[in-house]
Amino acid sequence: MFEYKNGLLKLSFTNSVWDVVWSCSFFLFMLSCICYGNFNDTNNYFYYFVFFLFVGVSSLGIIFKGNGLKKIFIPLNTIWYGLFFMLCVVSCLWAESFTSSAEPLSRLLQILAVTTCVFYYIDNDERLDIYLNTTIAASFYLIIYIFVKTPYTKWFDGFIGSVTGYNTNDVGLALSICFIISFYKAFVKGKHLMYILSAVSFLTAILTSSRKALFMCVLSIIMIVAFNYRAKNYVLRLLISICLVILSVILIYEIPQLYQSIGVRLDSMISFFMNDKNSDSSLALRETYINLAKSFFFEKPVIGHGINNFGYLNRLMGNIFTYAHNNYLEIAADLGVVGLVVYYWFYLYLLIRLIKQTLNGHKTALLYLPLILLLVIFEYGMVNYYKMQVHLVIASAFAATTVNEKAERKLG
Repeated sequence: MFEYKNGLLKLSFTNSVWDVVWSCSFFLFMLSCICYGNFNDTNNYFYYFVFFLFVGVSSLGIIFKGNGLKKIFIPLNTIWYGLFFMLCVVSCLWAESFTSSAEPLSRLLQILAVTTCVFYYIDNDERLDIYLNTTIAASFYLIIYIFVKTPYTKWFDGFIGSVTGYNTNDVGLALSICFIISFYKAFVKGKHLMYILSAVSFLTAILTSSRKALFMCVLSIIMIVAFNYRAKNYVLRLLISICLVILSVILIYEIPQLYQSIGVRLDSMISFFMNDKNSDSSLALRETYINLAKSFFFEKPVIGHGINNFGYLNRLMGNIFTYAHNNYLEIAADLGVVGLVVYYWFYLYLLIRLIKQTLNGHKTALLYLPLILLLVIFEYGMVNYYKMQVHLVIASAFAATTVNEKAERKLG
């Protein structure tokens, strides 16, 4: 890595060394995002250490791995999130509470830095595979950590994963992303041992009691199989995948431990939507916040009340400081129509690219098209604009489509 020649000390990365160092730093960073959350933002020294380590390693690689500064450009996903970040900064000027608006800005800036580094790294299929394998490795570590730290007697009590310090819905999201990647590698790439990790991550996701994680897992199975229409015995594979989903639901209701973890919550959700509003206090509260976000949006529909000000306005009404539990309405209430357009145009752009590449037979599109579609669907029930693991998915998806376009141009 170091070379002294003609009185100059030079630092250079071979691809193999660069890949190992990058993947190790990214692995540690992923652990800080999904596993070690028992400290608040100001005291989480591990997070900030690995954040600067990862950004530093990535920056050195960009400069010294041979591309040269002349070839560095600003990727579109950085421009997109950078524009959203700038809108959030400017919204402090008209925000109901400047303090509330300023609070998430550091987190958004960190997302901007990390996702840019991820895009620069993923410049070919091999490095995309390294990124996916590292994500899986961190998620597997998370699974082991959860079961080791949680007493056996509490494995099936529901809401497993709280030992990480993160909300169990966020833990469920990390596990569902692991499930989707591992199922893709098993089903599309033919690495059949990955089915074992798929099963383990699916089971752990169920034990978190996160309904969104469950639905993301089962829907991803159908989507990946359905979009892979070029596969042999396509109809048979699709029918088998549907049967597996049905079997999963049956097992949840037939196995007492699984029913206690997630089945009870499914029943309460069904009762809630059948007009028994007292059956699920969580959904009732979410509905209240969503209706409040709508009312705040109609008060200032163009530019909103300022980023992160839904919680502030909610507290003024005698409630706790919280989020709207809906990414669309959180942004609408905070940043209005302008914020919705600035944030969601990139989702639409990415979906169009992924649909085209799926039709053109690119295998990585079979992974990322379901992932982005699931984000579009489930952001009705979660706020993601400031979540690192969600934006890592988006950045890697954009990087994958860019790699595919480069391959098409070479063939063309």
